[in-house]
Amino acid sequence: MSIKQLTADGYDGYQETIKSLKGQKIIALFTGSKSLSTGKSWCPDCVEAEPVVEKFVKNLKTDEDLVFITCFVGNRDTWKSSDSPFRTDPNLKLTSIPTLLNVNKKALRLTESQLLNEHLLKSIFQDDE
Repeated sequence: MSIKQLTADGYDGYQETIKSLKGQKIIALFTGSKSLSTGKSWCPDCVEAEPVVEKFVKNLKTDEDLVFITCFVGNRDTWKSSDSPFRTDPNLKLTSIPTLLNVNKKALRLTESQLLNEHLLKSIFQDDE
């Protein structure tokens, strides 16, 4: 089966992407936006976790189709704001980044250093139906 990789910029971009994927298995990585000058996120935990997650996705063998979305939550001030839609949306309720979320099963999520653990990553991607 296949893994389709997409990116979404900001909350509105994420919502548009999700709406276009109704009925599909979706895993989303929420991460700090990248600097145009360095190409790296302002979030040090995101910088550490992104290559681990990307390598895992690249090597993932799955029996089902799934969509992997990398969603950029904005700059530091946008993310830190208590009224960030990523924090206030009842379907997301993000409290930290990076966060890896099984969109279809919102209780399945990993945050921060958990994303460095391959066994935990497997639990998000290969959940038993």
